[in-house]
Amino acid sequence: MFSRFPFLTALCVGLIAGAGYPFVDLGLACRAPASEACVWGKAYFPLTLGISVVLIGGAVTALLYAVLIWRRRRQSRDDAA
Repeated sequence: MFSRFPFLTALCVGLIAGAGYPFVDLGLACRAPASEACVWGKAYFPLTLGISVVLIGGAVTALLYAVLIWRRRRQSRDDAA
C-alpha cells in the first residue's frame, strides 16, 4: 500500500501528526490541572490545533512524501539492474 499511493500515505501520516501534537502537548501541560500552562493551553487549543495541522502536518507530509518517492525510485533502479 505504501508504494502505490505515496502522497495519500504521507498526507494521512501528516494529518495524524499535525492533529496529534496539540493533544499530547495539552496532556503534558495539564498534569497539574490548575497550572497556568494548562489554563492557557486549553484557551488556545483551537488556534494551536489549526496552526499545528498546517505547519507540522505540512512538514511531516512533505518529508515523508520525499522519502517514499526516493525509496520508490531507488527500488525501481535496483530492479532494472
